Amino acid sequence: MNKHQQSGMTTLLITSMLLIVALLFSLASYKNLFYQIKRTQNEVLARQAHWAAEGGLECGFAEISNKSDVNTSLDKCKTVIDGLPLILSIDTNDGKSLLTSETSNKYKKIVKTIVAGGTRSSGVIKSSADLYFNGDYRFFPDPGKGLGSNQWECVLLRYRNNVFIHDDGNLNTGFGSNDLSFTSPPYLDFFKDSNDHKCSSSTDANYRTPLASNYPSKFESDIQKESMMDLFKETFGVARDDWMSVRSRPEFVEVDPTDGCGKKIAEVVKEDKRHVWVNGSCILDRVGLNLLQDKASSLKGLFILVHNGIFSFNGAEKLNALVYHFNNDYDPVINGENIWNSTLEKDKVLKDDMYQPTEGELTVDEIKNKVVFYMYGSFLPSGGFILDTPEYVSYFNASGNFAFDGELITDLLAPFGKPRWQQGSWHDF
Repeated sequence: MNKHQQSGMTTLLITSMLLIVALLFSLASYKNLFYQIKRTQNEVLARQAHWAAEGGLECGFAEISNKSDVNTSLDKCKTVIDGLPLILSIDTNDGKSLLTSETSNKYKKIVKTIVAGGTRSSGVIKSSADLYFNGDYRFFPDPGKGLGSNQWECVLLRYRNNVFIHDDGNLNTGFGSNDLSFTSPPYLDFFKDSNDHKCSSSTDANYRTPLASNYPSKFESDIQKESMMDLFKETFGVARDDWMSVRSRPEFVEVDPTDGCGKKIAEVVKEDKRHVWVNGSCILDRVGLNLLQDKASSLKGLFILVHNGIFSFNGAEKLNALVYHFNNDYDPVINGENIWNSTLEKDKVLKDDMYQPTEGELTVDEIKNKVVFYMYGSFLPSGGFILDTPEYVSYFNASGNFAFDGELITDLLAPFGKPRWQQGSWHDF
C-alpha cells in the first residue's frame, strides 16, 4: 500500500468519524427538542386541566350561592368544560365545606374552602335564654319539613335549658299549638293546593302540644329542647365571639339609645337599611312601637337586634319585624343594683309574685335577677323572636296568638345566608 492510498483512507476515516459525531450530536439535539416539545405540550394540558378544574369550582360555588345551600346538586357543573369532564364533590364539617373539582383524566385536582352562611332555622321562638310565660299563648307553628300527604313536622319553640309557665290557677291559660291554619298561612300560597295541611299526627297527643298546657314536662315534640344550641352561628354563620364582623356588615345601621329607643330606630331605617343593631338597652313603649310599626310596614319588615342590654316591649301592636336579643357580656345586676329599678317596668319585673312557676327548681331571686327581656301586653312581631342570652331569662307577660311569617323571616335573613369563599383560601401560587 503506497503513501497516497494510506492518506485517502485516513481522510475517509476521519470524515466518517466526524459525520458520526455530528449525527450523534444531532440525535441528542433532536431528543432534547422532542423533550422540550413534549414538556410544553404537557404544561399546556396541565394548565388546561387547571383552568377546567377552576371553572368547575366557580360553577359549583355559583350553584351553592344561588341556592344558599352547600348540599345542593352540582350535576350542572360536571358537564364538559374545555373538553374535560369534571368530578365535583363537597364535604361539610363545622360550618365549613371543602369543594373539590377534579378533571376526569386526573390531571388536576383543586380543593377550596367555602364558609356556609346562616340559615333560616325552625321555630316561632328560638331561645338560648330560659323562658318564663305568664298568660295564655297559642302558636300558629313553623311548618318545618314536609313529610308528604300534606303532613308537616311543625315546630313552635326551640329552647336550650328551661321553660317556666306561671301558675295563675287558671286552667284555661297556658301554652299550645293552633295547628296549621289557612287563616294564618306560614308562607304565601302555602294553602294554594289544599286547605288540609296539618302538623304530622296532629290528632296524636304525643306530637302536638295541646292548648292551655300548664306543665313543661308535658310538652310534646313540637317544642324542642336543644342543649347545644348556638343561635348566633345558626343565624349569621360565624361564632358568637366574632360578633363585630357581623355588626360591621353593610346591611346594619347602628343605634346608641339612652332613651327613646323606638324613635331612634325609626329615624335611621330606610329601604336599604332595614337591619338595626342597637348598642345597649332598648325600652320600647307604645309610642315607640307605633313609630316602628309605621316604618316596618312601609319598608316591608325590619330586623331589630339589641346587644348587651335589657330589652322591653310594652304595647299591643303587631310589628312587622324579626326581633333578636343578643347579650355576650352583660348582667342586669351591677354593684348589687338591678337595672330594672331604673325603668317603668320595675314594679312588674321585680315583683316576687311574678315568679310562681308550675314546675322548676330555681328560686324567685334566681329567676328574677336574671331577667334581661320583658314583654308586656299583646305585642307580636310577625318574624318571631331569637333570644340569644344564655344563662339569663326572657319573660313574657301577655296573651296572644304567635304567628309565623316565613316569607318575612326568609327575606330578612337572606343577607346572612349566602355562602362565601374562606378568606385566604383562593390562592393559585
